[in-house]
Amino acid sequence: MRSLVSRSLVTLILVSGVALTLSACREAEPTAAAAAPVAEHRVDVPALTVGAADLESTLQISGNLAPRTRVAIFAKLPGTLSHVAVEIGDRVHAGQAIATMDRREIDAQVDAAVAAVNVAHAGVESSEAALANAIIEHERAQKLFDTGAIAKQRLDAADTTRRSASAQRDLAKASVAQAEAALRRAREVQRDATLTSPIDGVVVERNYDAGSLASPGDKPVAVVADLRVLKLEAGVSELEAGRLHTGMPARISVQARPGETFDGRLAAIAPEVDARNRHFAIEVRTSNPGSLLSGMYATATIPLERVAGALAVPRDAIATRDGRRVVFKVDQGTVRDVPVTEGVSNGAQVQIADGLQAGDVIVADARRDVAPGTKVNPVFSR
Repeated sequence: MRSLVSRSLVTLILVSGVALTLSACREAEPTAAAAAPVAEHRVDVPALTVGAADLESTLQISGNLAPRTRVAIFAKLPGTLSHVAVEIGDRVHAGQAIATMDRREIDAQVDAAVAAVNVAHAGVESSEAALANAIIEHERAQKLFDTGAIAKQRLDAADTTRRSASAQRDLAKASVAQAEAALRRAREVQRDATLTSPIDGVVVERNYDAGSLASPGDKPVAVVADLRVLKLEAGVSELEAGRLHTGMPARISVQARPGETFDGRLAAIAPEVDARNRHFAIEVRTSNPGSLLSGMYATATIPLERVAGALAVPRDAIATRDGRRVVFKVDQGTVRDVPVTEGVSNGAQVQIADGLQAGDVIVADARRDVAPGTKVNPVFSR
């Protein structure tokens, strides 16, 4: 009996100790939790450190390269082509025959015109002989009249004959002039039957073969282009045109020849705006080293202004807020918007003329929705 009471007392003491221990632990938990610091929430944002760079402001125009000179050679007469002397790609010089029309009928017309000129000249000779005889007869009649040997009527008749012969001589000379004009026209037609190139260049188009019918209203028989100088034409705004002047250098890159750059010049600026789109036409030219082809797609870059050691940031780092241009500066882990003044831009980077200093940390992409005052963790790209 005494042993049983002792075991019960020991058990009670153990249970009480466990309860006291658990109660002490529960009381200690709030104290430990209150002592632990609360972690601050920060947003990861891409960031960069503002630095200096050499910036060049440029104007870019794009389009297809075209020959500076391109001439379409049309048939000047309707008729059959008896011979086509060139193929696409042939080099020709100014005055070289490209094609010939069938000229048998034209040659016959020239021969007839030559004969008409000869007949007219013979008529002049005959009329001049008749006039000379009429002058002599008139002079004889005048002497006889002065001596009273003939009547006034015969003198008047001699004078009329002389004046008629003079008129016939003038008519014969006019006939000569008319026949010679007809001959010149016939020879012009004869020359037109031979189509020639007006420039040095390369045949880039050939539309007919020998035996084909051609006329002035049809397609050109051939097209010749001078590929030694190529041009790139485009339209620019009034603001851009105001910053340009002829002679400015240009760098030309061609899509078909990656990695190569060709030197060019701004050759022309239209003095009048195109009323349809309010653009001014400009023309950039480049010498063709032989590797460029007409129709290639190209981009011409015209340098406008260069600034060395400019404080620069990416264009995407600048945003517009309430009508102001701002960047988001990270100051002691907090974002704040800073108004900036922009300067020269090369398209990818923009000069910051005022508002930032070298070494400032900013959000690299202002398109991210990061409100001023946000706690951030700048993440710098490697």
